[in-house]
Amino acid sequence: MRKFIATTAAGLALATGAVALTTFSPIMSAGAQTTTPTVQTQTADPSGKPGHPKLRHLAKAAVKDAAGVIGIEPKELLSDLKAGQSIAEVATAHGVDPQTVIDKLVTDASARVDQAVTNGKLTAEQAAKIKAALPDRVTKLVNKHFDGTHLK
Repeated sequence: MRKFIATTAAGLALATGAVALTTFSPIMSAGAQTTTPTVQTQTADPSGKPGHPKLRHLAKAAVKDAAGVIGIEPKELLSDLKAGQSIAEVATAHGVDPQTVIDKLVTDASARVDQAVTNGKLTAEQAAKIKAALPDRVTKLVNKHFDGTHLK
């Protein structure tokens, strides 16, 4: 259960690959049975790429969504992020309000959480806690500057 919650929430925050799972310990503990959340370190998968394949998939989807809202190719967004810009700066440079990007990413993540409830992976209570945290977490992500070392 924790792994799924972390994957759902962190997948969005890992859109550019630089946010640690520990950032999401409050969300991860929302559905936990114990009071002390545990964070599992992700190692390279068999293909040799860092991180968990599902997280990479969610990260690619988030970058694609953000780039689509901005009106640029995902590769261009990644290049700008590697150069030290934030998603908000890239959006502003292309005449797009960063809040528009935030709203799209929150909507997409909320839909994933709703699907998890439908699939029986989360309770409605757990989903509500996760969804309540999404706007703040996505806003931080969109305004974050990355050093480019975690972006592939």
